[in-house]
Amino acid sequence: MKAVEIKKDIYWVGAKDWNLREFHGYNTPDGSTYNAYLIMDKNITLVDGVKHYMTEEQLSRMKSVVDFNELKYVVVNHVEQDHSGSIPQIMKLAPQAEIVTNMAGKQALEAHYDTTGWNFKVIKTGDVINIGSRNITFLTTPMLHWPDSMMTYVVEDKVLMSNDGFGQHLCCEALFVKDYPNDLVFKNAKSYYANILMPFGKQAQKALSGASELKLDIDMIAPSHGLIWSGKEEVNQILSAYGYWAEGKSENKAVVVYDTMWGATAKLAETAMAEFQDAGINVIKYNLGITHISDVMTEVLDAKYVLVGTPTLNNQIFPRVAGFLTYMKGLQPQNKKGFAFGSYGWKPGVVMEVKKVMDDLGWIKTEAFEEKYTPKSDVLEKFALQLRNFIKSDN
Repeated sequence: MKAVEIKKDIYWVGAKDWNLREFHGYNTPDGSTYNAYLIMDKNITLVDGVKHYMTEEQLSRMKSVVDFNELKYVVVNHVEQDHSGSIPQIMKLAPQAEIVTNMAGKQALEAHYDTTGWNFKVIKTGDVINIGSRNITFLTTPMLHWPDSMMTYVVEDKVLMSNDGFGQHLCCEALFVKDYPNDLVFKNAKSYYANILMPFGKQAQKALSGASELKLDIDMIAPSHGLIWSGKEEVNQILSAYGYWAEGKSENKAVVVYDTMWGATAKLAETAMAEFQDAGINVIKYNLGITHISDVMTEVLDAKYVLVGTPTLNNQIFPRVAGFLTYMKGLQPQNKKGFAFGSYGWKPGVVMEVKKVMDDLGWIKTEAFEEKYTPKSDVLEKFALQLRNFIKSDN
């Protein structure tokens, strides 16, 4: 396996995980890549590793352009194991290399691996290392999405090696966004943000602001996962999208997510969908028995209204709905209007537990509706009227 040159003397030496189908509960039907970059200069520099079981693929690509005893620096932008899994083997092959990371990164590497004999060069935002004809500088981005997270910028080539920022869980033959359908890349970029970075909107805003303060002139964004953004148009496109998502802005869109046992909650979901359609509001309806929770969250990211419906099972929230609520609460979507609804057989009140999750998230306004057994036409009309008033209250 050979390295691939992405700019003069800068090579992609990552690995492609065609078979990855799940990442921390996040559905990854298109697999993923673990991107690493090798900068050939007087002081040869590697930026990032790969997941441990893909180490040999990375080593093979590196060997096609460099001898390990020539490696001077190994930059670790992030210690999560899908980024750093190959680092111990690389350090065995290149014990003379210095690990370049921030203090949180050093501490995390020491916690994860046996770092005996490793030489560390600890950096902070704005520090510069000259590697020959090039200078590399750094932007620490703590909690985007780990304490150690940071980005590396190659000044002369205008390349930002952005770690998890601007990535996608997407594996294909292409390396560049321009060589793949743009709408599919953005779908995956949005899904990645929604399911991994959404809780860290403030940190994302700080990262964007930090790049501006450092006056980084970015012509290429090379993330740790997925395809590489090249040229000002693509770079500005993804930077603009991140600015929008990080601010928690919403479209005039509703997401109705539910599960059902005998169809009662499904009838309420259908009524809810019809009311938003009649109001001229885009609406998407998801049955959790069919749709993965991470696909739902991709649409929740920029939705104004989120409605969650549950039947009652053993006096509890239906398990798939409870799982979705736990997942959603962890991702902390903001600035939503929520509506909890559902059905029960002999014990009411479970829907109020759904409403409480929405209230705990600090959503602008939440309501609830619950019905015993199958809702008849008069009940559905009552529900529809409450929905109309819910929609009108914001228009």
